[in-house]
Amino acid sequence: MMGEISMKNILAVVEVSSALPLEEMARELSAIIGGATFEREETGRFEEVPAFVAKDNKSGMAFVLFGIPEGETCDAYTLQCSAETELSIPEFSRNLFGLMSNVLVEKAINARGFFDYSNELASALTANGISATKSAP
Repeated sequence: MMGEISMKNILAVVEVSSALPLEEMARELSAIIGGATFEREETGRFEEVPAFVAKDNKSGMAFVLFGIPEGETCDAYTLQCSAETELSIPEFSRNLFGLMSNVLVEKAINARGFFDYSNELASALTANGISATKSAP
């Protein structure tokens, strides 16, 4: 069909409180998000930033929890989740577990060509006891 987007790029980037140590926050997020367990990123993929990664194998949604670079101070970690799908958003959402299945709703694509769920993810995390806000662009 003309005008129909076949591949949907889903993205959410939020800042979560760094009041807990990074490893503890990764455990908390694993429990709240469900379906994906965060593990320390050991390959050096993110260079000097400590990170934990998780992947929902059923849907392909990937999560990265970025820590604070060594030597810097900050009051927030960054949580990014992303996925690509040819399914409609409601169909894709049915493949998700727990929290994320309630985050994805039908919406318009943003100016950069993504379905941006940052506000929805921040709200869902906050409702589950993790202080979160949409990350600045």
